[in-house]
Amino acid sequence: MPYPAAVDTRVLQQNTGRQAAVLNIVRRARAALGDSLVAAIHNGPAWNKLVREVAEVVRIMPLWKLQTVGREHLDFLYANTGAGNTITLRPGIAFCFRKFHPLISDLVRGAWGRLVRQQNLEVLGETADLNEFLFGSERAALAVVRPVLLDIQRGRCFYCHAPLTPAATHVDHFIAWARYPVDLGHNFVLADSRCNSQKRDRLPACDHLAAWAERNAQFGAEITRELERRGVIAELASSNRVTRWAYSQTEGAGGLTWVRADEMVPLAATWRELIRPFSEM
Repeated sequence: MPYPAAVDTRVLQQNTGRQAAVLNIVRRARAALGDSLVAAIHNGPAWNKLVREVAEVVRIMPLWKLQTVGREHLDFLYANTGAGNTITLRPGIAFCFRKFHPLISDLVRGAWGRLVRQQNLEVLGETADLNEFLFGSERAALAVVRPVLLDIQRGRCFYCHAPLTPAATHVDHFIAWARYPVDLGHNFVLADSRCNSQKRDRLPACDHLAAWAERNAQFGAEITRELERRGVIAELASSNRVTRWAYSQTEGAGGLTWVRADEMVPLAATWRELIRPFSEM
Protein backbone atom coordinates (compact mmCIF):
# COMPACT_ATOMS: atom_id res chain seq x y z
CA MET A 1 0.00 0.00 0.00
CA PRO A 2 1.26 3.54 -0.69
CA TYR A 3 2.37 5.31 2.49
CA PRO A 4 0.55 8.65 2.92
CA ALA A 5 2.88 11.43 4.00
CA ALA A 6 2.76 15.20 3.91
CA VAL A 7 5.60 15.51 1.41
CA ASP A 8 4.83 12.50 -0.78
CA THR A 9 2.68 9.38 -1.17
CA ARG A 10 4.46 6.32 -2.44
CA VAL A 11 5.08 2.63 -1.88
CA LEU A 12 7.94 2.52 0.61
CA GLN A 13 11.30 1.29 -0.57
CA GLN A 14 11.93 -2.07 1.13
CA ASN A 15 15.24 -3.08 -0.35
CA THR A 16 18.67 -1.58 -0.88
CA GLY A 17 19.09 -0.67 -4.54
CA ARG A 18 16.05 -1.57 -6.60
CA GLN A 19 12.62 -2.07 -5.05
CA ALA A 20 11.94 -5.52 -3.59
CA ALA A 21 10.79 -7.88 -6.34
CA VAL A 22 7.84 -9.24 -4.34
CA LEU A 23 6.48 -5.73 -3.82
CA ASN A 24 6.63 -5.07 -7.57
CA ILE A 25 4.76 -8.32 -8.24
CA VAL A 26 2.05 -7.44 -5.70
CA ARG A 27 1.72 -3.90 -7.10
CA ARG A 28 1.11 -5.27 -10.60
CA ALA A 29 -1.47 -7.69 -9.22
CA ARG A 30 -3.27 -4.92 -7.33
CA ALA A 31 -3.39 -2.81 -10.49
CA ALA A 32 -4.96 -5.71 -12.40
CA LEU A 33 -7.20 -7.21 -9.71
CA GLY A 34 -8.11 -4.24 -7.52
CA ASP A 35 -7.83 -3.80 -3.77
CA SER A 36 -10.06 -6.69 -2.67
CA LEU A 37 -8.11 -9.73 -1.50
CA VAL A 38 -11.28 -11.85 -1.64
CA ALA A 39 -11.90 -10.89 -5.27
CA ALA A 40 -8.28 -11.65 -6.13
CA ILE A 41 -8.44 -15.12 -4.56
CA HIS A 42 -11.63 -15.90 -6.47
CA ASN A 43 -9.87 -15.05 -9.75
CA GLY A 44 -8.25 -18.48 -9.94
CA PRO A 45 -5.79 -18.09 -12.84
CA ALA A 46 -4.61 -14.62 -11.81
CA TRP A 47 -4.26 -15.61 -8.13
CA ASN A 48 -2.34 -18.80 -8.98
CA LYS A 49 -0.02 -16.77 -11.20
CA LEU A 50 0.64 -14.31 -8.36
CA VAL A 51 1.43 -17.13 -5.92
CA ARG A 52 3.78 -18.82 -8.40
CA GLU A 53 5.67 -15.60 -9.09
CA VAL A 54 6.13 -14.78 -5.41
CA ALA A 55 7.18 -18.36 -4.60
CA GLU A 56 9.80 -18.24 -7.34
CA VAL A 57 11.32 -15.05 -5.95
CA VAL A 58 11.42 -16.51 -2.43
CA ARG A 59 13.09 -19.68 -3.73
CA ILE A 60 15.75 -17.85 -5.75
CA MET A 61 16.57 -14.91 -3.52
CA PRO A 62 16.12 -15.16 0.25
CA LEU A 63 16.00 -18.94 0.64
CA TRP A 64 19.63 -19.57 -0.31
CA LYS A 65 20.98 -16.23 0.94
CA LEU A 66 19.18 -15.98 4.27
CA GLN A 67 22.03 -17.56 6.24
CA THR A 68 24.83 -15.66 4.47
CA VAL A 69 26.32 -12.80 6.50
CA GLY A 70 28.99 -10.98 4.51
CA ARG A 71 31.20 -13.74 3.15
CA GLU A 72 30.33 -16.21 5.89
CA HIS A 73 27.74 -18.98 5.55
CA LEU A 74 25.93 -19.87 8.79
CA ASP A 75 23.79 -22.92 8.10
CA PHE A 76 22.10 -23.01 11.49
CA LEU A 77 18.47 -23.31 10.29
CA TYR A 78 18.78 -25.67 7.32
CA ALA A 79 21.38 -27.01 4.92
CA ASN A 80 22.19 -24.23 2.44
CA THR A 81 22.40 -26.32 -0.73
CA GLY A 82 21.75 -23.34 -3.00
CA ALA A 83 19.31 -25.19 -5.23
CA GLY A 84 15.91 -26.88 -5.21
CA ASN A 85 12.39 -25.98 -4.17
CA THR A 86 12.39 -27.26 -0.60
CA ILE A 87 14.41 -27.12 2.59
CA THR A 88 14.61 -29.41 5.61
CA LEU A 89 14.87 -27.64 8.94
CA ARG A 90 17.49 -28.96 11.33
CA PRO A 91 16.22 -30.89 14.38
CA GLY A 92 14.57 -28.62 16.94
CA ILE A 93 14.30 -25.57 14.68
CA ALA A 94 10.55 -25.90 14.00
CA PHE A 95 9.89 -26.37 17.73
CA CYS A 96 11.91 -23.26 18.56
CA PHE A 97 10.16 -21.20 15.88
CA ARG A 98 6.80 -22.08 17.45
CA LYS A 99 7.95 -21.85 21.06
CA PHE A 100 9.59 -18.45 20.67
CA HIS A 101 7.34 -17.07 17.94
CA PRO A 102 6.45 -13.79 19.74
CA LEU A 103 10.11 -13.05 20.50
CA ILE A 104 11.28 -13.90 16.98
CA SER A 105 8.49 -11.82 15.44
CA ASP A 106 9.40 -8.79 17.56
CA LEU A 107 13.08 -9.08 16.63
CA VAL A 108 12.38 -9.45 12.91
CA ARG A 109 9.78 -6.68 12.79
CA GLY A 110 12.05 -4.32 14.70
CA ALA A 111 14.96 -4.95 12.34
CA TRP A 112 12.74 -4.69 9.25
CA GLY A 113 11.20 -1.45 10.48
CA ARG A 114 14.65 0.07 10.97
CA LEU A 115 15.67 -0.98 7.46
CA VAL A 116 12.53 0.51 5.91
CA ARG A 117 13.01 3.74 7.83
CA GLN A 118 16.60 4.08 6.61
CA GLN A 119 15.48 3.59 3.02
CA ASN A 120 12.64 6.14 3.23
CA LEU A 121 13.84 8.97 5.47
CA GLU A 122 12.74 11.67 3.04
CA VAL A 123 9.13 10.41 3.20
CA LEU A 124 8.91 9.28 6.81
CA GLY A 125 10.96 11.89 8.63
CA GLU A 126 11.88 11.01 12.20
CA THR A 127 8.53 10.47 13.92
CA ALA A 128 6.41 8.07 11.85
CA ASP A 129 5.39 4.84 13.58
CA LEU A 130 5.87 2.14 10.97
CA ASN A 131 4.85 -0.88 13.01
CA GLU A 132 1.09 -0.67 12.49
CA PHE A 133 1.46 0.34 8.83
CA LEU A 134 3.83 -2.51 7.97
CA PHE A 135 2.50 -5.30 10.14
CA GLY A 136 -0.90 -4.34 11.56
CA SER A 137 -4.06 -6.30 10.84
CA GLU A 138 -6.67 -4.61 8.66
CA ARG A 139 -8.83 -3.34 11.51
CA ALA A 140 -11.50 -2.14 9.09
CA ALA A 141 -12.39 -5.79 8.53
CA LEU A 142 -13.45 -6.12 12.15
CA ALA A 143 -16.05 -3.37 11.84
CA VAL A 144 -17.84 -4.93 8.88
CA VAL A 145 -18.24 -8.35 10.53
CA ARG A 146 -19.98 -6.93 13.62
CA PRO A 147 -23.55 -6.65 12.19
CA VAL A 148 -23.34 -10.14 10.65
CA LEU A 149 -22.30 -11.78 13.92
CA LEU A 150 -24.65 -9.67 16.01
CA ASP A 151 -27.61 -11.12 14.14
CA ILE A 152 -26.31 -14.72 14.33
CA GLN A 153 -25.57 -14.44 18.05
CA ARG A 154 -28.94 -12.78 18.72
CA GLY A 155 -27.24 -9.82 20.33
CA ARG A 156 -25.51 -11.84 23.06
CA CYS A 157 -21.88 -12.39 24.06
CA PHE A 158 -20.48 -15.57 22.58
CA TYR A 159 -18.84 -16.60 25.85
CA CYS A 160 -21.09 -15.52 28.74
CA HIS A 161 -24.35 -15.03 26.74
CA ALA A 162 -25.08 -11.69 28.40
CA PRO A 163 -26.79 -9.04 26.21
CA LEU A 164 -24.32 -6.94 24.22
CA THR A 165 -24.35 -3.16 24.33
CA PRO A 166 -22.99 -1.08 21.42
CA ALA A 167 -20.28 0.53 23.54
CA ALA A 168 -19.00 -2.77 24.93
CA THR A 169 -19.19 -5.07 21.88
CA HIS A 170 -15.84 -6.39 20.68
CA VAL A 171 -14.97 -8.53 17.67
CA ASP A 172 -12.84 -11.31 19.15
CA HIS A 173 -10.55 -13.81 17.44
CA PHE A 174 -11.70 -17.21 18.76
CA ILE A 175 -8.16 -18.49 18.10
CA ALA A 176 -6.30 -15.45 19.36
CA TRP A 177 -4.49 -13.15 16.94
CA ALA A 178 -1.31 -13.68 18.99
CA ARG A 179 -1.48 -17.41 18.24
CA TYR A 180 -2.33 -17.14 14.54
CA PRO A 181 -2.18 -13.59 13.11
CA VAL A 182 -4.55 -13.97 10.15
CA ASP A 183 -8.10 -12.64 9.92
CA LEU A 184 -10.43 -15.49 8.87
CA GLY A 185 -14.17 -14.85 8.93
CA HIS A 186 -15.28 -17.99 10.76
CA ASN A 187 -12.72 -17.32 13.51
CA PHE A 188 -14.57 -14.15 14.57
CA VAL A 189 -17.05 -14.03 17.44
CA LEU A 190 -18.64 -11.12 19.30
CA ALA A 191 -17.80 -10.74 22.98
CA ASP A 192 -18.53 -8.14 25.61
CA SER A 193 -15.59 -6.08 26.80
CA ARG A 194 -15.24 -8.02 30.05
CA CYS A 195 -14.99 -11.44 28.43
CA ASN A 196 -12.73 -10.11 25.70
CA SER A 197 -10.27 -8.64 28.21
CA GLN A 198 -10.37 -11.75 30.41
CA LYS A 199 -9.85 -14.21 27.56
CA ARG A 200 -6.93 -12.30 26.02
CA ASP A 201 -4.80 -14.77 24.01
CA ARG A 202 -5.96 -17.83 25.96
CA LEU A 203 -7.41 -20.84 24.18
CA PRO A 204 -11.16 -21.29 24.85
CA ALA A 205 -12.22 -24.38 26.80
CA CYS A 206 -14.15 -27.23 25.19
CA ASP A 207 -17.59 -25.80 26.02
CA HIS A 208 -16.71 -22.72 23.98
CA LEU A 209 -15.16 -24.88 21.25
CA ALA A 210 -18.37 -26.91 21.01
CA ALA A 211 -20.41 -23.71 20.66
CA TRP A 212 -18.03 -22.37 17.99
CA ALA A 213 -18.17 -25.60 15.99
CA GLU A 214 -21.96 -25.76 16.23
CA ARG A 215 -22.31 -22.13 15.13
CA ASN A 216 -20.13 -22.75 12.07
CA ALA A 217 -22.03 -25.93 11.24
CA GLN A 218 -25.34 -24.10 11.38
CA PHE A 219 -24.37 -20.69 9.97
CA GLY A 220 -21.10 -21.40 8.12
CA ALA A 221 -22.52 -20.84 4.64
CA GLU A 222 -24.24 -17.62 5.72
CA ILE A 223 -21.04 -16.30 7.31
CA THR A 224 -19.10 -17.08 4.14
CA ARG A 225 -21.66 -15.36 1.92
CA GLU A 226 -22.13 -12.24 4.03
CA LEU A 227 -18.49 -11.65 4.94
CA GLU A 228 -17.07 -12.26 1.48
CA ARG A 229 -19.68 -9.84 0.13
CA ARG A 230 -18.04 -7.33 2.49
CA GLY A 231 -14.52 -8.20 1.37
CA VAL A 232 -13.49 -10.42 4.30
CA ILE A 233 -11.88 -13.81 3.71
CA ALA A 234 -14.18 -16.52 5.07
CA GLU A 235 -12.98 -20.08 4.43
CA LEU A 236 -14.43 -22.50 6.97
CA ALA A 237 -11.98 -25.28 6.07
CA SER A 238 -9.04 -22.93 6.75
CA SER A 239 -10.49 -21.85 10.10
CA ASN A 240 -10.99 -25.48 11.09
CA ARG A 241 -7.40 -26.35 10.22
CA VAL A 242 -6.06 -23.42 12.25
CA THR A 243 -8.28 -24.38 15.19
CA ARG A 244 -7.21 -28.02 15.08
CA TRP A 245 -3.56 -26.93 14.96
CA ALA A 246 -3.96 -24.57 17.93
CA TYR A 247 -5.64 -27.20 20.11
CA SER A 248 -3.09 -29.82 19.08
CA GLN A 249 -0.31 -27.48 20.21
CA THR A 250 -1.99 -26.96 23.59
CA GLU A 251 -2.61 -30.68 24.02
CA GLY A 252 1.01 -31.49 23.24
CA ALA A 253 2.23 -28.95 25.77
CA GLY A 254 -0.25 -30.02 28.46
CA GLY A 255 -1.64 -26.49 28.48
CA LEU A 256 -4.76 -25.06 30.08
CA THR A 257 -7.85 -23.61 28.42
CA TRP A 258 -10.00 -20.62 29.38
CA VAL A 259 -13.52 -20.96 30.83
CA ARG A 260 -14.35 -17.55 32.34
CA ALA A 261 -12.64 -14.76 34.28
CA ASP A 262 -9.38 -16.36 35.53
CA GLU A 263 -10.75 -19.91 35.57
CA MET A 264 -8.55 -22.26 33.58
CA VAL A 265 -8.98 -26.02 33.07
CA PRO A 266 -6.96 -28.75 31.35
CA LEU A 267 -7.88 -29.39 27.73
CA ALA A 268 -10.46 -32.17 27.61
CA ALA A 269 -9.58 -35.18 25.47
CA THR A 270 -12.92 -34.83 23.66
CA TRP A 271 -11.81 -31.69 21.79
CA ARG A 272 -11.00 -33.66 18.63
CA GLU A 273 -14.55 -35.01 18.43
CA LEU A 274 -15.88 -31.45 18.51
CA ILE A 275 -13.95 -30.37 15.43
CA ARG A 276 -13.94 -33.62 13.46
CA PRO A 277 -17.50 -33.42 12.05
CA PHE A 278 -16.67 -30.05 10.46
CA SER A 279 -12.98 -30.45 9.60
CA GLU A 280 -13.67 -31.65 6.06
CA MET A 281 -16.23 -29.01 5.12
